[in-house]
Amino acid sequence: MKRLTSLLIVIHALVLPACGKTPPLTPQEQKTVNALTSNLTPRCVGRHLIDLPAGVTVKGSATVESARLETKIMPLDAFNEEISAREAELKAVKSMDAHPFLYLNVPAWDEHSRYFMHRGSEHSHIAIRKLEGYRWENGVRVKVTLDASDFTSPDLADNPIVQRMEIKNSVPRKANHVFELLTNFRGRADDEIPTEPGLCLPRGYIRGKAREEERTKSRFRLASHEDLGFTILTDSSVVERDSLLQRHRQIEQALSQVEGGRTVRKGKVALTGVDAEEWLLEGPRPTTEVHGHLFALEGNALADDVLTPFVRLEMDTANPLPDYRPLGRASLTDAEALAVWDAISRTLRPRPNAF
Repeated sequence: MKRLTSLLIVIHALVLPACGKTPPLTPQEQKTVNALTSNLTPRCVGRHLIDLPAGVTVKGSATVESARLETKIMPLDAFNEEISAREAELKAVKSMDAHPFLYLNVPAWDEHSRYFMHRGSEHSHIAIRKLEGYRWENGVRVKVTLDASDFTSPDLADNPIVQRMEIKNSVPRKANHVFELLTNFRGRADDEIPTEPGLCLPRGYIRGKAREEERTKSRFRLASHEDLGFTILTDSSVVERDSLLQRHRQIEQALSQVEGGRTVRKGKVALTGVDAEEWLLEGPRPTTEVHGHLFALEGNALADDVLTPFVRLEMDTANPLPDYRPLGRASLTDAEALAVWDAISRTLRPRPNAF
């Protein structure tokens, strides 16, 4: 039997009015919904805001013009230990040829930063360069990685393929990109909302105006409902051929193969500053095989403008519990899930002065 997977990634519905009514809540269901939605807190994701339950934890990363950014909260001592361990690890690698493995190991600009340039593995081609930058700022470590190549050191100019290359050494340009991201990174508390233009990622943000290739993905979890998750993806480079509702045939075909799966609601959604549509599913979830929910909203899918980037919000239940503990049922009933979704999804909006 097939299960509800990220069916709504296929959904990446004809514009139809929203269908399906919100079921009435029992007193206990209303109590559960109130507990989750009475103290919503604004969170910054990408260049958007969304109000989420207090106490959510977040994991995620960002990519800016091909450079990947990862963050971690840590004291300065732990940062220094991490850099020392990484330095020792890279120094221990010996290339399989006569050329170096580790090319650079220097402070980016101060004692709270480090920049490595290496080949990735001992078997890598002599032109491969991995750029790896670190910075500790305001209690947060950011790591920036970017792939580059250098066919000039050692000089491979006699190679016919290299001769046809327009750029034979991408390191200077890409290194500048890494350093620019490190320079503009600021650590922040997860509930801190920047007031200047910038891109939010978990535990930090990158100052600056919107760019053509910015992607963030954040996954929020709640200790009180361990099977419940919220995922928010923003991507300024995504332009879909069809909107979410216009992909109805693919979604309905996939849904027809899920025994017990059904559409709860689908339609246009009125949000401030976001052209949005939603498709809400329920049915057996993968891994747990427990009845759960997969609700999705997509905004700006057809827009081709960095000032209105693509954004997707998902809420799912009946996910596997930590430590492989068995899950008997989803922590939210159908009525609770829909009420929580309506309370949270409608708060999605662009952050003031974000772009």
